[in-house]
Amino acid sequence: MRLTDALVHMLEKAGVHTIFGVCGDTSLPFYESLYIRRSSIKHVLTKDERSASYMALVFSGICL
Repeated sequence: MRLTDALVHMLEKAGVHTIFGVCGDTSLPFYESLYIRRSSIKHVLTKDERSASYMALVFSGICL
């Protein structure tokens, strides 16, 4: 099992159903694991990491 497979498995067990992020060359193995595992985790593509963090905060209902 690859590290990225283990990460996807841990996210699924933790009940994560939506993630936000930027797909790039360094994160491709993670997205490959999502695809291979036929994960139910939905990925929302963002323009940059800052936007991803704001979207995740609003989505989760966390107020600063």
